[in-house]
Amino acid sequence: MKSTIKDIARECGLSVSTVSMALSDKPNRISAQTRERVRLTAERLHYQPNLAAVSLVNRKSKMVGIVVNDIRNTHISSLFMAINKELEEKGYSMICHVLDNEDLSSNLKLIKLISSENVSALIWAKSLEVDKPEENFNLKYDMEQLGIPIITMDEFKLECAGVDVCFDYNMGGYLATKHLITCGHERIGCLTGDSNFKVTQERLSGYRRALKEFGIEYSQELVYSGNYTMEVGYKSLSYFLGQNVTAIFSFNDEMAFGLYQAARIYGVHIPEELSIIGFDNVPFADVMEVPLSTVNVPIVEMGTYIGREMIALLENTEERPRGKKIYKPDLLLRGSTAKWKRK
Repeated sequence: MKSTIKDIARECGLSVSTVSMALSDKPNRISAQTRERVRLTAERLHYQPNLAAVSLVNRKSKMVGIVVNDIRNTHISSLFMAINKELEEKGYSMICHVLDNEDLSSNLKLIKLISSENVSALIWAKSLEVDKPEENFNLKYDMEQLGIPIITMDEFKLECAGVDVCFDYNMGGYLATKHLITCGHERIGCLTGDSNFKVTQERLSGYRRALKEFGIEYSQELVYSGNYTMEVGYKSLSYFLGQNVTAIFSFNDEMAFGLYQAARIYGVHIPEELSIIGFDNVPFADVMEVPLSTVNVPIVEMGTYIGREMIALLENTEERPRGKKIYKPDLLLRGSTAKWKRK
């Protein structure tokens, strides 16, 4: 049976109101010794506060909304877990919503749902879609009308309290492509993600920038439009082989794993016959039979930062201007890329 404040009060020989104040984060007259005794008793009885009741009493929810693209992706799930760890330690819980990439109008429907959930803050971890300016304008307006702190993982140009936590995807694409070029590759396949995402276009810009810097002409024939899934990575290899590429820059590790699967089927040896570099550094990238070279995105560090910033936004009363933090990429070079030996 679930323990209650009354159970703790009975065990400690205290009143229910005293126990309630001792468990509260607010300053009060309860001594540190009594607080510690109540805390230890609560832990022993496995007491869990009723967050809904706390919200009613305090007029402030302990719930934080989070919006993501696809929780099945290991990169996104790692982000979710890092944020959740920080929030849980301070007594907050997350309500997770997964959005359909194909339907931008679902963004606006979701904002209405979030407004009815009494969340105290929102984490928008879904990428910005750049080809629908009117919908983005409406989304920005509706987000700001929520009247709560919002942390985003892209630049939505919000004016409400919060932080834009970004990653330099352009530089990541540049570094990955430059590495392949310095290995002697000239026909470098480019396996992209959803073209309407800003993060996809930034990676592609980095790819093109590196080619231009080294005097290699950009060819649309070497670009395969993907969707960040392993399945499309698998399907793309036959196309790339038909284009006689010697290396492939995959816009995430999940698609690179699909390339690995197809390479086994076709009998293509990595990296002797084909170099592959990914993006993200997801778990298992370094334990493959041929460890995957990749662009490191410090997703756990970013998630930890988001969680801590969210707590600061919720618990500090002083106003501060909207912030921005940009994480820079670095290459993790492993066994999947090598010098190209011309035949």
